[in-house]
Amino acid sequence: MNPVAAAFELRAAMERLEPEPEHTSHVAFLAGRLFDDLRSLHGLGPEERVLLEGAACLHDIGWPESRRGSGHHKISARLIREQTWRCLSPSEVNILAQVARYHRRAHPCSEHVDFHQLPRPQKRVVLMLSSLLRLADAFDRSHLQQVRDVRSRVADGHIEFTLRSTKEPAREIAAAGKKGDLCRTTFGLDLTFVFERSPN
Repeated sequence: MNPVAAAFELRAAMERLEPEPEHTSHVAFLAGRLFDDLRSLHGLGPEERVLLEGAACLHDIGWPESRRGSGHHKISARLIREQTWRCLSPSEVNILAQVARYHRRAHPCSEHVDFHQLPRPQKRVVLMLSSLLRLADAFDRSHLQQVRDVRSRVADGHIEFTLRSTKEPAREIAAAGKKGDLCRTTFGLDLTFVFERSPN
């Protein structure tokens, strides 16, 4: 993968397919922040960062085909696989689709055929990237970009997330508490959320 070319292609797909690019673009920004700050935990590289941001950009493209959002995560995964990609290998497209698929609802598990068929190292990548995407999506639960930024650090057996916002993002913190379940399981650490007031 050429990370720069792949990132450009993924952003172009978002602009073409995503009904609410302001939300997904912000989720991609927040996901990138999480990826960078927690590199010591996941140990992944620039290619995986592109796949995470790409999954964030495309995680809701299934919404227009769904019934009020029901099952849109699965539709998003299907639509990702149906696109013609010049800069991604079939293996990378598969990971991209699965990370987008697991941004909500069920966790990756052996009962899901697509996940079960992945080689063990790729399963680990899907678990880690999905756990970060779920949190990033929760941090924009209102779709209003209320959480302007997030910084993360590992300390004393937990991950602390500092959410920067002009007012306390109670809805986002509540959503992250729920959607952080996969992150807790994947990394074996508890999660705490701190509000830091942003001037604008």
